[in-house]
Amino acid sequence: MSKKETVAALRYAVNESNSLHASYVGRPDVAASYERFIELQMAYFLPRYDDLRDRPGYSEAIDFVVSDLTGTRIAGRDRELEKVVPLMTRVLPGKALSALATAMTLNARILKINLGIASILRSAIDSGNSVSERDYCEASRQHASISDFDELITMTRQAGESLARIVRLPMIGSLLRSMRLPARMAGVLDLHEFLERGLATFLALDDVPQFLDIMEQRMRVVFSHVFEAPLESLDAQPISSA
Repeated sequence: MSKKETVAALRYAVNESNSLHASYVGRPDVAASYERFIELQMAYFLPRYDDLRDRPGYSEAIDFVVSDLTGTRIAGRDRELEKVVPLMTRVLPGKALSALATAMTLNARILKINLGIASILRSAIDSGNSVSERDYCEASRQHASISDFDELITMTRQAGESLARIVRLPMIGSLLRSMRLPARMAGVLDLHEFLERGLATFLALDDVPQFLDIMEQRMRVVFSHVFEAPLESLDAQPISSA
């Protein structure tokens, strides 16, 4: 993909994300409901990776992939990105722009699915009723399919590989550090910290391809359970977000 095509893909993904964010940003009741949904979703998914956290670098990498890279609490970052895309196209190397475009495309796809699932569960969340594993999986099946998530898992792998490539770029660490103060002054610190976390996460891993292999395998197991396990076999107890 040429740099021009990469920039176009980045702009499209950022615009798509911000259009989706507009459905709840500035609407306190809807935003609170969606935030509660994200808390429940993280409480459901993150424990499924706990057995991997003892491996060097894996705990931070899991949190980055499941949270930062796959679209939770990102409204502020995406608004910031929209403001500075022109600057980034001038200062970032082509591989870094490609990694960012891949990550933002993934974010937009997942955000759209999350908002759809959250809308199905909203009445239960807003009324204070508990949401169980069975409720979550049933809502997921109403709004999406296993094939949707097969595609998202592949994209997550691609985003991880793109980030791993920019870790090896000469001077990328120095470049990001030099941009921290300007980012703060420009009001885009959330975006800058996302980039720094991604760099630090993949630098800390001894074997990035092995980590991505394990995460891809685990995500396929997790989403096969969400979409294919018999509903009557799923836990009807509330998902705890404590």
